[in-house]
Amino acid sequence: MRYFAFVLGLMITCSIASAQYPASTISVGYSHLTMGHAEGLFYNHDGGYIDLNAAFRAPGTPLLAGFGVSGSGYYERNDDPFSNRLYSSVGLFSLEGRVALPLTVEGVRGWFLLPRIGAGLLVDSYGIDNDQVDSQGFTYVHTDWHDGAAFEVRPDLQGGYSFGRGSVGADVSYMGAWGDFGRFSSSAQELRAGVFFSFRF
Repeated sequence: MRYFAFVLGLMITCSIASAQYPASTISVGYSHLTMGHAEGLFYNHDGGYIDLNAAFRAPGTPLLAGFGVSGSGYYERNDDPFSNRLYSSVGLFSLEGRVALPLTVEGVRGWFLLPRIGAGLLVDSYGIDNDQVDSQGFTYVHTDWHDGAAFEVRPDLQGGYSFGRGSVGADVSYMGAWGDFGRFSSSAQELRAGVFFSFRF
C-alpha cells in the first residue's frame, strides 16, 4: 500500500509532457511466469524477454497510441532418478494495442514517467519432457507439446531520462492472460522488469 501511495503521489506532482514525439522503443530484461500446476510437467518460472513498441500521437489528445510485439522464454533441464535428461521450453509471444500518457515531473528537466496499458493476443507454446512407463515397465521420455492462444492485458510503467531524440530508463509491467494454456490452466501471469531505449522520430 505504501508503494501505491508513493506512485500516486509522484504522479500527482507530474504534468502532461507536451514535448514527447512518436517513438520506437526496445525493452529487454527479466521475466517471471506463473501458470497452474500440471502433474508430471515442469518449467522454469524465471526467464528473459524482449519487447518492441511503436507509438504515435493520438490526434487532439496528449495520449500516445500504438502497438507492441514481445516474446519471453523459459528454459529448464532436469535429471531424473532414471538417468534421463529432461528438458522444458516455454515461450510466450504477444501482439498488443497500447495507449500511454507521457508525464514529466514539474521543475525537473529531462526526467519523465510513461504509464501505459496494452491488451491483445497472446500465443503460448511449450515442449516439456516427462517420464512415461510402457506396458513392460520400462521408463522412456515423452514430450508434451502444446500451442494455444489467450487474451491478455498488460499494465506497464516506464521511467527514464530524455535527451534529444533518445531516452533511456527502467520498465516494469505485469500481465494477466486468460485462454488455452494446455494442461497447466486457463490463466497465466507474468511480471517483467528491465531497461529500455527509445528513439523519437
